[in-house]
Amino acid sequence: MSRKKRITAAALIASAAVFCLLLLLFLKKEGYFLPEWIGWQERSIDCRSLPDYVPGRPEEILLSKRKVTVVSGGNTLWQSEKGVLVQDVLWCDIDKDGDNELLLLCWKRGRFGTSRPFWITEDKKTWSQHIFIYEWKEGRIAASWMASDIGREAEDWSFDEESRLSIRARDGEVTRWDWFSFGLEYIGTGN
Repeated sequence: MSRKKRITAAALIASAAVFCLLLLLFLKKEGYFLPEWIGWQERSIDCRSLPDYVPGRPEEILLSKRKVTVVSGGNTLWQSEKGVLVQDVLWCDIDKDGDNELLLLCWKRGRFGTSRPFWITEDKKTWSQHIFIYEWKEGRIAASWMASDIGREAEDWSFDEESRLSIRARDGEVTRWDWFSFGLEYIGTGN
């Protein structure tokens, strides 16, 4: 093989390697290598059919392809942030104020976001699981509480008649959570 052909072959191999590396980095950043145990839900919540529906509030909440869309009057009012992959969604009155909140069980890169504890100097940009809570305020969806990494592998969740959030971890343990002043607090285990 001539020198020119060897240089061309080496350049092609180097280009292919760089392309593959960039592709892998992109796929990792987009969440393609998240754990296989995650059950990505697809959901449509018709808020108008709920007994506590108030006209002028969201009519439908759609969870499709890891993204949430809130709709009213045929218009998109809100969508989950790019870079936040939504595993499941609830529409319930978590803080017991008489109005439903939008809860996302989601994955994002980084454990803390902009509000990290002062003793943490760097937020690692690995994927972690979070609970985000949004309120309906003045005709729009507004962030209310954005949990840091929840520190457990939440496989499923539900909201019960006692206004409590139950989270079933991958190991089968069910923990119960309640809203106290500002944030979710652990209140014990149980079904």
